[in-house]
Amino acid sequence: MSPLERREAVREGRPYDRIPCVPFMGEFKCALTGIRVWDFWHDPQKMADTEIAAFNRYGYDRIVIGPNTRGITEALGGRFVYPEKGLPYADRPLLWEGATGDTGASAKACGYGRLNEMEPVDAKKNDRIRTFARAAEILAAEAGGIVPVEISIGGPFTIASNLRGVELLLRDCRKCPGEVHRLMRLITESQKSCIDMAAEYGFGIAMADPVANPALIGPKMYERFVYPYTRELTDYALLKTKERVSLHMCGKTYSIWKYLCQYELNELSLDNIIDLGRAVSELGDRIPIAGNVDPVEVVMNGSREEIERAVESCIETGRNAKRGFVLATGCDVPESTNPVKIDWMMEAVRKRGNVR
Repeated sequence: MSPLERREAVREGRPYDRIPCVPFMGEFKCALTGIRVWDFWHDPQKMADTEIAAFNRYGYDRIVIGPNTRGITEALGGRFVYPEKGLPYADRPLLWEGATGDTGASAKACGYGRLNEMEPVDAKKNDRIRTFARAAEILAAEAGGIVPVEISIGGPFTIASNLRGVELLLRDCRKCPGEVHRLMRLITESQKSCIDMAAEYGFGIAMADPVANPALIGPKMYERFVYPYTRELTDYALLKTKERVSLHMCGKTYSIWKYLCQYELNELSLDNIIDLGRAVSELGDRIPIAGNVDPVEVVMNGSREEIERAVESCIETGRNAKRGFVLATGCDVPESTNPVKIDWMMEAVRKRGNVR
């Protein structure tokens, strides 16, 4: 079965050959293919070539491309540094205290004056987003009939932290919440424009919002500053693309499960520190579950036997999720991982076959 055929069979309750599998690989794909990280984020053809090469080797069940939090941050005026080796990292936040453009006592006190000059990203016109649109066009032509493709729009709170800085953003949620909501609205409208772009190519939407981890912000702050915007985005994505969102959440998310299960989700992907059995028991009858092989201790550092055991354990637990299960890593596979480890993971999934 092709991944697209497998997805449709799962959705329709027809027989299928094996559990769907999506290892999250990020910049690992650059090491695999020899493409520079800068090109992976800026050259549409190389973006597409990287995704196609990785898929052709491993045959997993979904391709995910940007803009992600990084691309949308840059489209709004933020900056990232792309080192020759290693992962990109955020430069000084755009909305730092005393930034040019601060006007008005309240905005200046919080450092949000530049928001008065900013407008939501228009995905049809913004040069940074158009780079990802060209990659999407290539993938639509070459992979669209074979494997599901999703455009990642990141997470609104994480984008806000890139533009403001994590510590300042958390402080602002208490000192000047109105300005945080203004920033979140700007970001959400920008993400909705990227959803419109995905719909043009027949793609779904992926999201990940690591800074919205309740271990960092707490459930009350999540309810106030994250939930309304994420709910709006997942509803909008379903309306525009006719597909539900694939959401990954880092960390111990138990305290916000009551919010996560209210989203329109294709799947909820869980960190490897989450008890998969508990998730299946408490969430599995409301939303599909994805998870959660440890990407570091098992995939990067584990033996073939350890990878096989972890895959078997996750499948054995996850298969009881009434709304469906996708085997995934609990977060991104580190870029220094030996590529053969993903071969072993995929071979273990195929060996296990269909458990239904």
